Amino acid sequence: MADGARLLITGASGTLGGPLSILAAHHGWDVYAGCYAHPERVRAGEMRQIDLRDRFAVWRWVEEVQPTAIVHAAVTERSGPGFESAIRESARNIAQAAKAGGTRLIALSTDLVFDGTEDAYTEESPVRPIAGSTYGEAKARAEDDVLTMYPGALVVRTSLIYDFHPQNAQVAWMLRAIERGEPLRLFTDQYRCPIWVWNLAAALLELATLDLGGGVLHVAGPAPVSRYMLAMALLTALGVDPAPHVQTASCPDTQAKRIMLSVDRARGLLHTPLMSLAQARVAAREAGS
Repeated sequence: MADGARLLITGASGTLGGPLSILAAHHGWDVYAGCYAHPERVRAGEMRQIDLRDRFAVWRWVEEVQPTAIVHAAVTERSGPGFESAIRESARNIAQAAKAGGTRLIALSTDLVFDGTEDAYTEESPVRPIAGSTYGEAKARAEDDVLTMYPGALVVRTSLIYDFHPQNAQVAWMLRAIERGEPLRLFTDQYRCPIWVWNLAAALLELATLDLGGGVLHVAGPAPVSRYMLAMALLTALGVDPAPHVQTASCPDTQAKRIMLSVDRARGLLHTPLMSLAQARVAAREAGS
């Protein structure tokens, strides 16, 4: 990365934002790390506590930093009053500020904009969240908001973001349940395309340097994995014997049972390989994780 390149990251205290901040700083970016809560979890960069629903605060921050690129990785709790409107307001404010500054924008989205009724989803597949998915609906609308307001933005859809670390969101809930003595009910028939957080972070940094124009891109694991198999792999990697804690279960009809994101386009654009769960575990061991 050229000297002076500035990367503004929203959600820098989160599951993706933390590793992304560290990796960006390691690769020479000047990192500007935004968070709403938990500033103590920001792991690299110049930290700014900010409410992304505050349009003027967002504009002031972007104008002050004048970033080379923005990665909008902020997440919102999927419960509580107004969480869906917060998702859309934040996305709109970031998109408007990025467009005004002519700044490269990568906005993270989710595979849950699909209902799981198709064999595989490409970037051209019609968006259709499963009925009743407030989160999926909010993210689908946020995608549309971003691309309508700023056609030059890149919306990156991804899937379950995991790491072989106790604080990762895919791991932490299981460790808390085990500590409370509660069984882990894991779906054997729900499949998604999980991606190792450090792999996703590397891909996003590469995308931040590419002149691709706007649109949608799928960046996820290359093959579907059941929630059961993902959990078993993560616990085993952490030295936790899953057997005493796990109960197999079937996915309810209120959730999508199989969402396969096609990553053919991303593989054709990126030098960063998209790793399977097994490949990520090997890479994590080699990196000392």
